Amino acid sequence: MRFVKVEGAGNDYVLIEEFDREIDDPAELSRQISSRHCGVGSDGLLLVGPAGEESAVRMRIFNADGSEGMMCGNGLRCVVRYLVETGRLSGAEGTEVDVQTASGVRRARLAAAGSVEVDMGIPSFVPDSLPCDLPGNGTRPAKHPLPAGLENGVDGAYAVSVGNPHLVLRVDEVKTFDLARHATALQASPRLGQGANIHGVQVVGDNSLIVRPWERGSGATQACGTGAVAVAAVACALGWIKSEPVGTQVNIDMPGGSLGVRLESTGVAWLSGPARLVFVGEWPMPGPTT
Repeated sequence: MRFVKVEGAGNDYVLIEEFDREIDDPAELSRQISSRHCGVGSDGLLLVGPAGEESAVRMRIFNADGSEGMMCGNGLRCVVRYLVETGRLSGAEGTEVDVQTASGVRRARLAAAGSVEVDMGIPSFVPDSLPCDLPGNGTRPAKHPLPAGLENGVDGAYAVSVGNPHLVLRVDEVKTFDLARHATALQASPRLGQGANIHGVQVVGDNSLIVRPWERGSGATQACGTGAVAVAAVACALGWIKSEPVGTQVNIDMPGGSLGVRLESTGVAWLSGPARLVFVGEWPMPGPTT
């Protein structure tokens, strides 16, 4: 079975086509192929195949632990780059394609210098959209209290949905922040219906943030596309960065690279950044048992 290793800002995936055949057990395949020591090594598995009339292709994402994800911004950008490289999509700047995801149809556009920009929808602060058991009417991010012993230097974890759930924590120094400890405690919170992706955020300028992500099913990752949108939405809503003029790009630096987020007047967020095909290989089916 042919696969392609892809990455966007260091967020890496194994991509496999399903145009001619379906994967019988994608959850198990993702656990095997994502292993950093016994597999190809990745943050998860991307499956690309035919979709209905609403979009050109369908993307499914499975995390490294086998759980299926709802949405992945960096994965979506890599899928579009793959469609260009394989000739399924024109490589001209400005070319658009609709991709079906578990969070709905998402529009993607080829930008300058090989970058891919994707429509990530409208970030939601409505607690039920995560879902989470927190007070709030959706006009501002609801605040999840920090577990006992983790309150020092962090006033709370702010909730936002980008088709999947996120909690955003503002910290003074993100590089030394104990992300693993906070993320592990918060993901076990009974207030969260499905857990959440956790992000430590440091504000470094009017429109610049440094972010470290911790994703459900994968742990610490080099980048998170939906996370970039989540932190930009929370930072603008709470006044951590300038939100005017509308459409100004927010620069998000993550361990694996930089991403850009534009929030339009309609509330729609656009995510941009690099996407690259790293190498091609073959994987035996069925995969080896562990």
